[in-house]
Order: sequence, then C-alpha cells, then structure tokens
Amino acid sequence: MNTPKPGLAAQLGSRLRTALDRADELGGDLRDYLQHRWASDPRLAPVRARLDRLRGREPAAPTAAPVTAAPAPVTAPAPAAPPAPVGLGNPAIPAQIYGKNSCPWTGRAMTVLEKHKVDYDFIDLEQQENEKFLPLLATETHQTTVPYVYLRGAFVGGYNALAEIERLGQLEVALMSPAERAQAPAHLRAIEIVARPDSDEVAPAEASEPPAAPE
Repeated sequence: MNTPKPGLAAQLGSRLRTALDRADELGGDLRDYLQHRWASDPRLAPVRARLDRLRGREPAAPTAAPVTAAPAPVTAPAPAAPPAPVGLGNPAIPAQIYGKNSCPWTGRAMTVLEKHKVDYDFIDLEQQENEKFLPLLATETHQTTVPYVYLRGAFVGGYNALAEIERLGQLEVALMSPAERAQAPAHLRAIEIVARPDSDEVAPAEASEPPAAPE
C-alpha cells in the first residue's frame, strides 16, 4: 500500500478548502438571488399571498408607487400699469398757466392763448390754497418767476418762451395731443419744443420805460 507524500496531501487539502469556500460563496449568491426574486417578482405574488394565508398572516399590501405632484401652472405676470403722470403739467389739458393776477407777464401769456382761442387753466398763485405750488414749481422748472406755462403737460417757460413759440409758428404743434401729433405730417412731428426757463424777467411796464438819464 502506497502512502501519499505529505506534500501532496497538503496540496489536496488546500484545493479542497478552496472548492468548499467557492461553493459557499456561490450558494450565498444563489440564495440572495432567489430571495430577491421571491420578494420582487410580481408573478410570484399569488403564491406569496397563499403561503401567508396558510401561515395565518395577512398578505402584505402592495407598495403604492410614489405620487408625484403635478407642477404648478406657470402664470404670466400681469402687465404693469402705466406710470402715473409726474409733475404739475397735465397732458389732458391744452395749456396751463401758473401765475398771479397782479403780474403783467401772466396777463400777457393769457392774452397769447386767448388770441389763438386755446382752452387753458389758470392757477392763481396769489390764492392761499395755491401757494403750495410755488416751491414745487421752482424745483420742477428751475424758474423763479411767474408765469409758469405748460403746453400739453410740458413746461415751456414763462411769457417770453410762449411768445417765441408763437413767433416761430410752433404753437399749434405744442398744443397737439400725443395722438394728434402721431397723425401729423413728418415735418411737424420733427419739431421739438424746448423749455426756456426765465430767470430775470422784467415786467412789461419796466421794459417799456426809457432808461433813466444819468445824473
């Protein structure tokens, strides 16, 4: 009888242990695979339910799929309201004169408008309820003398500025509403009315007096 050499026996033992470890690893993988199929395969659901009833257990309720809320509808922002008019001029009125009844230049400005049959509003700054406009007018127009003349809401200056607009034949254009100006011929639409604030306006009576002779 031949006795295997110790070296060969050790090799056989090592290979056997390796084979057993591999079989155990494969068995674990197979077990995990079968458990996963048993728990997740919908075709096995009737079998699982029957086994649960035989064991006296309630069948596990199917897990509902998570409900995803529908995205909220995107609402377009409401159109912004047009900006409110800023300042003391009112575009809805052909002309406005902020002045004083006692001021001769104010009277001249009103005469120009009346000559052309222009509807205008007169705000008498000597009235107590209108005195509040004086600092506002000075800040808005950079003018410190009356009258303050507005044509279609735009400040143009005092009497001298109004008279210059009349002399240049621009009064009709200056009194047009935005809609009227849009329909006007191109050469009229191109006319730009520039404000001419008066800083040191001289009263008509003083302007007509000859200069005093030197002593």
